[in-house]
Amino acid sequence: MTIFDLLFIALFLTALGTLIVAAISAFRGRRARALRTLRTLALGAVVYVGIVYIATALSKQVVLRVGDPECSDDWCIAVERVERTPKNAVMDYNVTLRIFSRALRVAQRENVARDVYLVDARWKRYDPIRTGSEVPLNTLLQPGESVTTSRRFELPADDRGIGLIVDRSSILPFCVIIGECGAFHKGALIRLD
Repeated sequence: MTIFDLLFIALFLTALGTLIVAAISAFRGRRARALRTLRTLALGAVVYVGIVYIATALSKQVVLRVGDPECSDDWCIAVERVERTPKNAVMDYNVTLRIFSRALRVAQRENVARDVYLVDARWKRYDPIRTGSEVPLNTLLQPGESVTTSRRFELPADDRGIGLIVDRSSILPFCVIIGECGAFHKGALIRLD
């Protein structure tokens, strides 16, 4: 958990309290005061989301190498090995992933990590070819536990600049935590070439 996660939690709880105060004001007949409170809350939310996007626009994309972990809180994923096999006009990529927990006391699960995909230098997306035996990324991990899984991809043989990205497609239509928005950078990239 980062300082920005804590900031979001604090602001969310403050917003909830403000909504309760506005509801009580409206219930007691002070509608004008309740509307001013709600306007101030809405302006504060817009400013905060604006700060999230400005911070994202000004940041650089994180580029990792094979073996480097990408972590979200105490949940981490790392590319352990990449095997490339040429097949006619395509290159078969078999990527071995290690999912592990750095937690010391609690079980971890990354519910937002849907799966992984590959991109080339033009940012064309390649989803994994499913076999049904893959360990899902949201597997519950006990403190210090580690699991290994793999994903298979087929890409055109002449593609260059191949990288792996963890798909964290958000439930919300906008970003809410500073430093965790992939709006401009599409998330951390693990270089495979």
